Amino acid sequence: MPDSIVARTTLAILALSLLLGAIFALAISIRVQKNEEDRLYVRLQELLSTVESTARVTCYLSDRTLAKEIALGLLSNRAVAGIRIVAGDTTLYETPGAVRAATGDSGMRVISRRINSPFVPTERVGEITLYASQAEMRAQARRYGWNMAVVLGLQVAFVAAGVALVVFMLITRPIRSISNDLHRLEVRSGMRLRVPRTNRSDEIGRLVADVNALICGLTTLLDREHELRIEHQVQERKMKLIFDKAETGIFVLDSNGIVQSWNPAFVRILGLDERMTVAAAPQRLCDLLAPHERHIGDLIQRCLTTGQPCDTDLEITRRGALRSEWIELSINPIGPEGLQGVINDITERKWMEVSARRLASHDALTGLLNRQGVENSLAELFGRSTAARLSQVALLQIDLDYFKEVNDTYGHEAGDRVLCQVARSLESSVRLSDFVGRYGGDEFVAVLVGVHDPAKAQQIANNMIAAIGQPIDIGAGNCAHVSASIGIAFPSEPGETPDAVMRRADAAMYEAKRMGRSRACLASLPASSQSNRVATVEGSST
Repeated sequence: MPDSIVARTTLAILALSLLLGAIFALAISIRVQKNEEDRLYVRLQELLSTVESTARVTCYLSDRTLAKEIALGLLSNRAVAGIRIVAGDTTLYETPGAVRAATGDSGMRVISRRINSPFVPTERVGEITLYASQAEMRAQARRYGWNMAVVLGLQVAFVAAGVALVVFMLITRPIRSISNDLHRLEVRSGMRLRVPRTNRSDEIGRLVADVNALICGLTTLLDREHELRIEHQVQERKMKLIFDKAETGIFVLDSNGIVQSWNPAFVRILGLDERMTVAAAPQRLCDLLAPHERHIGDLIQRCLTTGQPCDTDLEITRRGALRSEWIELSINPIGPEGLQGVINDITERKWMEVSARRLASHDALTGLLNRQGVENSLAELFGRSTAARLSQVALLQIDLDYFKEVNDTYGHEAGDRVLCQVARSLESSVRLSDFVGRYGGDEFVAVLVGVHDPAKAQQIANNMIAAIGQPIDIGAGNCAHVSASIGIAFPSEPGETPDAVMRRADAAMYEAKRMGRSRACLASLPASSQSNRVATVEGSST
């Protein structure tokens, strides 16, 4: 088939018209042949009727010559194969072989007509018989049918050609013209399709108008797309500059936590190899932030599951670094299987927070816990411990003896040195699980965790008294001498508050001072458990 729609349409119309014309011509030919055969038979009967009056005279007179004339006249019709004229019992004329043909050939049709007297209509005087050749009748009918078929075929062909011409002129040629214009069209040049003159107000004209409108819209979109692409390139260059120069580490992860892309700040903050490239072996964020693998994996999974941003602060230690560093990690979902993250170095902020918390909870002079720090530590200890564990906590209230004399004699600077030395002595007397604080002035508190035996607490208190009682160098060749009075208390009831235990330890400490100082006293049980009394234990003197 040709590629041109014009040729294909024309050929399709002609082929379909010819096919339908042939079918209809054949059907009409068959029908016409049958009708023509019947018409020829009727015509032969009519032909007999035209010679009937002459045949009456011929048979009445028994005139052979006239009979022959009648027969020859009838035989002039090619469909008549034979004639037989009989007058009474006498045969006036008979075509040679006609009777034998009629009796032996089924292809003959016999038409007999009774001949009456011309004077007495009811009197029979003879008979005329016509022998018609069915083959000749069919041949004539076939010729007539084929002639009709040819005429009909020619008519269909001319109609098909006319239809093809009309379709070509009104439809296919305009479409071809539009197609050629579209093929040569350059949208960016502002070209538009031409509307065919014969199709300005019909469907093809509206189609061209709609296509021109689409071209106009497309031209506008292309211009806008070009502007946006230029703008995007500018923004992309800006973002790349920001991405490369940003102090914040920026990176992209896949759903497996593998780092897909990153900026230089990411490499710098994590202390990675500066030559790290995308072409290198894939790196998992969990591996880069060891030993926080499990925490990072949970963070990524939670972010993918909830679709919400997740962030955390992580402490990392670099090899050879003097102190640990802190980073702030934030991960955000950017698609069904993608994540974007940022990291910031928050080491200075963390250390400032630690310093601020330390200043709020520690004594600036001695470095021990201050009053607030002691109370917070006791509240936490009592809040997370059961009654059985609280029975294994000893609280020591410590007050320095003769400290006022040191301040009055040597000054406050010497007093500060004494306080610092006492703090070191107390720290060296307890374990890492215990804690010591300066409660205020020359008062100190020690909390012994895991000590349930009063004798053990007494021994630790005596060690403290001995350490504090050592001479303290205060400069200029002078030494200060102080001692300590210590009150010891154990939580005795479930639900007893730290303040209540502290008050009992404070009462025991004052009892130690009353009994001569430089000693430790064990506080009595609360009044609800036992009468309020203070058991004294003789301590060692300095």
